[in-house]
Amino acid sequence: MPHILGRWPALPFCIVFFEPKRLIMFFTLLYIFLLGTTACASVLPTASSQNVFSRAAGDSAAAMLLQIAPTSGSCAGSPFPQECATNVQAAPYLITAMSKYGITSPPEIAAVLSLIAYETGDFKYNINHYPAPGRPGQGTRDMQMANYNLLYAQSIPALSSQLSAITTSSSTNGLSDDQLNDVRALVLTDEYSWASAAWFLTAQCANIRTSIQAGGQAGYTAYLSCVGTSATSDRLSYWNRANTALGIS
Repeated sequence: MPHILGRWPALPFCIVFFEPKRLIMFFTLLYIFLLGTTACASVLPTASSQNVFSRAAGDSAAAMLLQIAPTSGSCAGSPFPQECATNVQAAPYLITAMSKYGITSPPEIAAVLSLIAYETGDFKYNINHYPAPGRPGQGTRDMQMANYNLLYAQSIPALSSQLSAITTSSSTNGLSDDQLNDVRALVLTDEYSWASAAWFLTAQCANIRTSIQAGGQAGYTAYLSCVGTSATSDRLSYWNRANTALGIS
């Protein structure tokens, strides 16, 4: 899964309130609004406060994303404006993705967010463009290769009929460039594209999640190795910013 230019065990809701302030803000919307948990019911907001509470949590996540991806505050000058998203636009989809795939460990969140920010050039890209015209089938917000986009699409029941109209193969071997791009198109919508990195972690890197959850560069390096790359200085810069944003010392 190369860069575009070439290419948490679950925590009880109560525990979140003992995390650093930044983690509290990030997880608030994740647990209350998306997981619908009933734990610690005495601290849950009332129905009349939910809209304000949700908006505040979303704003907090957006601020964290801007810290991780410093140029994501605007799409002005983006080479592919239709693919670009700001930190504010990305935040709700990423919160939903973490919830859907059960990623609640701060070091895992930091690893996934730093990968997405790096691979997309601060959320500017959704498909591979370089070298021009780009690698067929490669894309989503973690720049997955075509074979993984096929596996990802196969994991989503809602895409079953559309995918079968393109291919019924379990492999990308023998598929044309058009077929690869058609499969990719299925998972380029915001709902799926922002969730691809979370899916990849849980589906392809399950055996090293404990190492990532332990924190530290060794775990992050193991994650990048699973992704198919290495801990270069520019990737580490994104990871370090993600750790800072999430309050990980």
